[in-house]
Amino acid sequence: MHLMKFRKYSWLIGLLLLVSITSCKRDEDNLGWDTDILMPLLNSSLDITDIISDSLLQVGADSSLKVVYETHLYDMSVDSLFSFYDTSVTRSYTLDSISLLEQTIDYPVTLGQICSNAGILGAIIVSQNGNSFAIPAISSLSSSVFAIDADTLFQSMELQTGFLDLTIYNGLPIDITNVVFELKNTSNSVVVATGTFPLIATGATETQTISLAGVTIEGNMEGQILSMASPGSNGNAVVIDTTDALQTTLSVYDLNPITATAIFPAQNLIDKAQKFKFTFESVQLTKARIKSGGVVMDLYSTLQDSVRFVYKLPSATLNGVPFEITKVLPPAAPGGVSSYNNFFDFSGYELDLTGPNFDTVNTMFNIFQAGVDSTGLMKTLSITDSIYSNIGFQNLRPDYVRGYLGSDTFDIGPSLTTIDLFKSIGGNINLQDVNMSIGIENGIGADARVKIVQLNALNTNTGNSVALSGSGVSNPFNITRATDQGGQPPVTVTNSTFLLNNSNSNAAAFISNLPDEINYSLRLETNPNGNTSNFNDFIYADKLMEFNLNVEIPLAFIANGLMLTDTFDFEMSDQDLSRIKSGFLYLNADNGFPFEAIIQLYTMNDNGSITDSLLTYNTIAAAPVGPDFKVTEKRKSKLVIPVDQGKIDTFFGTKKMKIVARFNTQPVNTQLKIYSDYTIDFRLAGDFTYLAH
Repeated sequence: MHLMKFRKYSWLIGLLLLVSITSCKRDEDNLGWDTDILMPLLNSSLDITDIISDSLLQVGADSSLKVVYETHLYDMSVDSLFSFYDTSVTRSYTLDSISLLEQTIDYPVTLGQICSNAGILGAIIVSQNGNSFAIPAISSLSSSVFAIDADTLFQSMELQTGFLDLTIYNGLPIDITNVVFELKNTSNSVVVATGTFPLIATGATETQTISLAGVTIEGNMEGQILSMASPGSNGNAVVIDTTDALQTTLSVYDLNPITATAIFPAQNLIDKAQKFKFTFESVQLTKARIKSGGVVMDLYSTLQDSVRFVYKLPSATLNGVPFEITKVLPPAAPGGVSSYNNFFDFSGYELDLTGPNFDTVNTMFNIFQAGVDSTGLMKTLSITDSIYSNIGFQNLRPDYVRGYLGSDTFDIGPSLTTIDLFKSIGGNINLQDVNMSIGIENGIGADARVKIVQLNALNTNTGNSVALSGSGVSNPFNITRATDQGGQPPVTVTNSTFLLNNSNSNAAAFISNLPDEINYSLRLETNPNGNTSNFNDFIYADKLMEFNLNVEIPLAFIANGLMLTDTFDFEMSDQDLSRIKSGFLYLNADNGFPFEAIIQLYTMNDNGSITDSLLTYNTIAAAPVGPDFKVTEKRKSKLVIPVDQGKIDTFFGTKKMKIVARFNTQPVNTQLKIYSDYTIDFRLAGDFTYLAH
């Protein structure tokens, strides 16, 4: 009667034993008599797949077995080769210039106005209005002060540069000489400009250009012809018309103030086009497609006017459209700052890194503009006002790049990777032959060369470490570049294999150490022959470079104390086992493997401590082999296991069991192959003294 539930163990010895102990049920009544019961309990047959997963086994043409195992070593990331470092840069701009509206003011000075300041001679000339009269020479004349009002356009301006064209047309019937004209601010009488004309013939126009650099001009000014003279009409009678005039024209232009309170025309205050470079060691990129990251933009202005910002990256496009941002900042309060902050996602953007002339690498260019629009309102602006920005790339991660990936050397590791092939195996084994290889799947469009710096097999149970050595380790090997379809996927990866076997390394000793960890360091060199692709190396983020360690172990070895250990849970039933008083278990084994097995079986408590031993150094004999070292027949062994009431009580409280099996190949020190038809058969019988009614 089956009274337990438990997990199958590869060698089933624990299962067979436990079944035997719990195979009889007592009656509820304690009264009865002793009786001997001999019964078969279980038959079972085991093969190599109960030790090694059949997914790891391959059968050869001669039915011999080998273990094929792969473990992952390393995945290369884009960041291993290069990184887009953040390019955020804070730039402060004072205004390149401020432009003011060009203005022209006409003011006539009539003959009548001039004569009013010429005393008796002036009165005589006026009296001849409409008549012909010979005007005598005049030694000194002047005009009255006339007001020039420009306060509808500006209140004041301190000019950095600027020009005044003073033009006088002589509409009088006589020449005038030694003309002195003065322009000054009304409020403080500061002279703004002075012009002198030696001769202005009748009917002629003369112009003088006056620099206004460093001058402060107010919106209310006064103009006056301070002095002039005339040779008269040279004795010839001329028609007197008191409305004839000297026409004065004031034209100001190219006005760039240091500061001004004025109505400003629409204009760009800053207009910068500039290149910037990414720094990548020796990597030289021509194209990139961005997977994540973006542009951070922080803008600040002290201008007391709305500022229109335009930022362009002509070489960054999404679906063919260049990146461009326009933002209007509101006016800053006096003494304050207006600001704007944002982050723009660059996922999917294509970057052309050949510069504005498409003739370089790692280079983009941008255009930064800041301007004001004409509002018709009086504003105060100064070139001491500042516009400053923090604009740049942040956290860029590429999905694809193209160019020259450089000729660099990268150290991979030291790193540890676990290997679970031997997790339940210990002791000593001498493998006959091992084929190892490092397989590299390369999805990068660049040639490479790799060298093993170190590859150590670590057995953490024993503390032993075996370093891989030999010519196969000391010589680097080449990795062929992947290819794509002219800059488009799909990518055709290449597979390179670096073989390590008994001819070029100590691979057998390496694996015979039964490692559970591999400590490795590799050195990777990209493009060892230089830029052979002419800037057509590439990386796709989902197709990089992967390193795997592959091991093929033909099951031909010498085992000397090769140990298999396992601990497993099981659950006892609620049945009363007290009617089993004592007895024996008989385990008959027909061994078809060429190694002897020394079996130990222990019971354990919930804390994992051993509480009792069932089998202690019981030996199952090895099968004999022929001249070809192949098993000729199975060999029988019989194990006798005493069972008393105390062991039964221990079993009843047991939650875990531990099995330890030690294997020794026979004959000793002989390499023996394991074949797929090797099995071991178990038959378990019990001979119990049982308390019956």
